[in-house]
Amino acid sequence: MKNLHYFIVFSILLFSQQLEAQKFFKIANDVVDEATFKEGLALIAEEYDPQIVTYKTFERVTSKDSIIENISIVVLEEDEEEEVYRVFDFLGKPLPDFEFSDVTGSSISKQKFSGKYTVVGLYKDAAQVRKAHIKSLNALVNTGEYNAVALIAKNGNMAGIAKRADFPVLNECISWYIDNISIPESPKFLVLDETGNLKYIFQEFPQKEDVIQPLDPVHLKIYDILR
Repeated sequence: MKNLHYFIVFSILLFSQQLEAQKFFKIANDVVDEATFKEGLALIAEEYDPQIVTYKTFERVTSKDSIIENISIVVLEEDEEEEVYRVFDFLGKPLPDFEFSDVTGSSISKQKFSGKYTVVGLYKDAAQVRKAHIKSLNALVNTGEYNAVALIAKNGNMAGIAKRADFPVLNECISWYIDNISIPESPKFLVLDETGNLKYIFQEFPQKEDVIQPLDPVHLKIYDILR
């Protein structure tokens, strides 16, 4: 898969009028109406034919009765499957329940995180958990306003990670991944609301130079703390 954050075609077709009640798409820093988006997507699809050009929504918000989708455009190679994107199917819906034991043997379930916005780190293995991730997620948790949890698919050495983390680190979650959202090759980070609904997806851990920023003020606040 090749992530395409923005294209010159959308700069040419940039929509700059005041929002009216309809659907809009945010690509990087540009906001375009639905007709312009479809026109640009068709041009991109023509350029990349026979590869599959599609898009994934990270966030849906309402502004002045209009729906705005914060998206990233992707190109699927011939040997790639849509199944790797199953996590996007839960946008605006409850993330599937989970219950695993942490390194102390304590049982941790999804219900533990209800009542606060929660960042869920999805990892393939323990080697993907960076010190920078732990530091930023600790800062998020230590505000007292948010929860965090890391779900690691494969068995690994958790002792060092758990010692530094101020949030639960759950290991051997592979069956949950396979049954629900598939195992990410690279980490993804989900934002759940107080009721456990999936509201936003970070394709990568937030970096200061990122141009794809959340639109919702709550998600933007989380984004700013993490980066």
